[in-house]
Amino acid sequence: MSVKLMWRVYLGLIFIVIAGGCSALTSNPEGNIADAGATQPGFSLKVGDNDLTGSSGRQLSDAYKQEITMQELLRNSGLVTFAEDGSTLLTVNKVSLAKDMEWEIQLNDKVITDLNTRVKLEDKMVISAKAAAQNTPFQPVILTVNGGSEQPALTHSYVLPFTENLSVRALLMSSGIIQLAENNKTVLTVKEYKPLTNEGWKLKLNDKTLLDSGIDMKLRIQDELELSLVLR
Repeated sequence: MSVKLMWRVYLGLIFIVIAGGCSALTSNPEGNIADAGATQPGFSLKVGDNDLTGSSGRQLSDAYKQEITMQELLRNSGLVTFAEDGSTLLTVNKVSLAKDMEWEIQLNDKVITDLNTRVKLEDKMVISAKAAAQNTPFQPVILTVNGGSEQPALTHSYVLPFTENLSVRALLMSSGIIQLAENNKTVLTVKEYKPLTNEGWKLKLNDKTLLDSGIDMKLRIQDELELSLVLR
């Protein structure tokens, strides 16, 4: 092999190596995005042992900017509704609490009461429900209404207090938003919405479908009862 031909072979190999390296750097833009997303503030929504965060972490991250205060971040994200005082949290991620409960905010495992606190990229925020009275055990049950794509405005979760011998029927009747039929077994309306002829209400308890006979089932602390609007 001539010297000239050998140089051509070497140059060709060098070109292939360089091209391969550039391809490796640019072929996974999703990986770069994921790495960048990992620097967004972390967020969790807790009700006892139940995690109700859903996609709200992304919602909060989209509203984030440098030097933003916690109040601005929560308000701009649309994740939280505030009371008239501008600092008390009423609902978080479409979750409401009973009167004897309240929301607590923790930033990096420390309770935060000053909403003017600045939030950094590496911070981790947790909003959790707790009993309003000190030294009172937090014993919730969760009632979730799922309006689906047909009635998304109905979708909301209600954290209610557990009581001894609380049944599915008793929870529905005491919620203040649900009307049962005369047989006290069939759901007629939710938030005054009556299903169309091709719609109906479906009950689930802890992600398991509940039959009509299950309406007398006794609930336990931290149970989640879901009432979904479905097509027949």
